[in-house]
Amino acid sequence: MLTYPLFNVMAILISLVWIVIISIGIITLYLLLTLLGGIIPVNKKYRINTEGIEVYISSNGFHTDFIVPAIHACFDWSRVVDDREYDTPFTEQSYLGIGWGDKGFYLDTPSWAELKAKTALVAAFIPSPTCMHLTSYANRPESNKFFEILHLTSEQYLILCEYISSYFETDNNKTILISDVGYTSDDNFYESNDVYHAFNTCNFWVNRGLIKMGVRAALWSPLDRGMFYQLKRMKAKRWNR
Repeated sequence: MLTYPLFNVMAILISLVWIVIISIGIITLYLLLTLLGGIIPVNKKYRINTEGIEVYISSNGFHTDFIVPAIHACFDWSRVVDDREYDTPFTEQSYLGIGWGDKGFYLDTPSWAELKAKTALVAAFIPSPTCMHLTSYANRPESNKFFEILHLTSEQYLILCEYISSYFETDNNKTILISDVGYTSDDNFYESNDVYHAFNTCNFWVNRGLIKMGVRAALWSPLDRGMFYQLKRMKAKRWNR
């Protein structure tokens, strides 16, 4: 029977304790930075428009999407993505939900019930490939936990569309469809050209888009809370004027 000197056992235990302490410290620091980044506004002086192109910011509490008009005179999404790749072409629908995120998480987790610890850990701690997720809607979806409406000028909307479009990976100027992995007949996944990690998340991708348009947003919002806090503050300032 193998035996181990007491000092070896103690050394292992001390190492494990330090690993736990360092891990807790990193997580605590990350959460503190998330809190600070969420309460510090960018584009603080932005005043919301009461008219313009309606765009929605929608989150289920974990993941945030832009929801944009499927068809609009300012921008034609069928020039970016082939709408024939959907059972019902999205040009015949009203809205297009667009999200960006970790490829493994998207493709391996059709529902939260199917989330695996390995998938979540890889998405959080290891820079990983990404993809775009597009969903067409006949009617405006409002069932998500967080939902905000923005009215954009034509210039702002074009900035947003160009920002989103820049994340599609292309081959011969065509977006690259990931075949046979959609959750329904009304959604598809496409290759993207950026990497996902704890400091570059799906929520901050949306937050960054708001910053690009000049809309009030959080300084850094890897979770959705900081971004929606700033959007609500923006609306509150309007009603308090």
